[in-house]
Amino acid sequence: MSETEIGDKADLLSEGAKQSILVAAVCTMIVGVVLAVWPHKPLVAAELLTGAYLLFNAVVQLSLTFGTKIAVALRSLLFFSAALSALLALVCFSGGNTPMLLSVWVGVAWVARGICHATVSVWVDELPGRGRQESFGLCTMVGGIALAVMPMASLTAFGWIVGVAVIVVSALELASVLAGQQELDRSQQWVPSAGMRAGEAQLDR
Repeated sequence: MSETEIGDKADLLSEGAKQSILVAAVCTMIVGVVLAVWPHKPLVAAELLTGAYLLFNAVVQLSLTFGTKIAVALRSLLFFSAALSALLALVCFSGGNTPMLLSVWVGVAWVARGICHATVSVWVDELPGRGRQESFGLCTMVGGIALAVMPMASLTAFGWIVGVAVIVVSALELASVLAGQQELDRSQQWVPSAGMRAGEAQLDR
């Protein structure tokens, strides 16, 4: 790997986007915990919590859209995923949903996000932890399909299944960002040493 490639990795995701993703991931984990442990919650509360999660999901996608140095076409995919998630959040806030519908909305948002995430991972060679990111996207897509087709007969079942799923996805997202940062830190430490070796080689000549 050349020094230029390492430099590209270091500049791929802005610090502001990274912080936004971390904050949103923590917030979605809190939403997932509330969904899972709140017994006998009313439907209105489930709608508000699901809508809040979908809004945080949109924030993550928007942070990637405007805070990542990738091709415009890939940014457009991420923006589409963010807009869809925000639209589904509004559907949740509007009321009139059932546990099954709420599960479908989350599932649709995950399918769109997973496809976009995996596509970006495939096409961006400089992405840190590229294989890990691609796997995350595919798992999110599969999880979304499962949520969309899984029957949710009650709010209790919805809370447990969707709440735990949200916690798991948010935890993986948090771990992925932190692991990517560690990888970049190691790469940046490698760059000066590579430059010194190049300089020493020129002096030897």
